[in-house]
Amino acid sequence: MYQSPLSEDARSRLKAMTETTDGFQIAERDLDLRGPGDFFGTRQAGMPTFRLIDLVRDHRLLVLAQGEAARTLDESPPSATALAKLLENWNTRFRLIEIG
Repeated sequence: MYQSPLSEDARSRLKAMTETTDGFQIAERDLDLRGPGDFFGTRQAGMPTFRLIDLVRDHRLLVLAQGEAARTLDESPPSATALAKLLENWNTRFRLIEIG
């Protein structure tokens, strides 16, 4: 359902929905349109946008970096204290733990 007149963003979203049924492709196009601030739901709260990366453009690089980080953590796991501090910091900054 939509209402006229359509914005360019609305046209792009509808086009994505009619071109594919692949939810991952639709989500990727939506992320490209909205940007990462809305992805985290914190744009209004002042979360800065990424300065050096683009989540869509740099997807392969981010997957590679994630693999390297996992390998490093497997070889030398962080202490329980370090993990507790990380979770506390994450909770303070993003409050994502309270969702759901």
